[in-house]
Amino acid sequence: MLFECEEHGYYRGETCPKCDKKGKFLMSENELNSLSRIIAGALRHFPEKLGLMMDGKGWVEIYSLIEAIGTSRSGFDWLRIHHIEALVNTDKRQRYQIDGGMIRATYGHTIDVSPDDLPLADMDEFYYPVTEEEIDIILEGGLHPIDRKKVHLSGSIEKALEAGLVRTEDPLILKIDGKKTRKDGLKIYHAGKDVYITDAIDAKYISKVADSTVKKILKKSK
Repeated sequence: MLFECEEHGYYRGETCPKCDKKGKFLMSENELNSLSRIIAGALRHFPEKLGLMMDGKGWVEIYSLIEAIGTSRSGFDWLRIHHIEALVNTDKRQRYQIDGGMIRATYGHTIDVSPDDLPLADMDEFYYPVTEEEIDIILEGGLHPIDRKKVHLSGSIEKALEAGLVRTEDPLILKIDGKKTRKDGLKIYHAGKDVYITDAIDAKYISKVADSTVKKILKKSK
């Protein structure tokens, strides 16, 4: 459920987490989930299906997005800019940006965009989950995009494990040396709450996190 507290702004849940009062209703859970899927698809994968014009950095006009959703998807004729703002502002993964009447997804693209105006990451280490079958290939040949246009990294072992468990029951974790990549001029961008993107990572920056460390963290999370 999505609401707006008069004093504290947009929030998800039954009551405002700051004042515990019930605010103005904006969207049901079903509407929120459906709209989230539509926006993710439009901004990451197929803007042309909604007739949207996207620039090279992934930006589209918010009002064009609202109009496209309202006319092409039944049940969304009520959609207004504050609904989009509420969805973006309460997104825990911080997948989107709004700026000057424009909106974009900051990561997860399968289309060619270059969000190189995102802030550069200042991290000493990044992490990436792999399977047993993949690890030797990556340690030898480096990291390259597979199903998305950028390599997506995590800022912690915990988050990398979370991502890895979606694909395999026993993920292995690779560590990327952020100090060395930064020194060598490799640009890694901060794209979401705990998501970092780059074009590729050479094998010389990659090492395996000890299995004992991964198992210890995995055990704590259960």
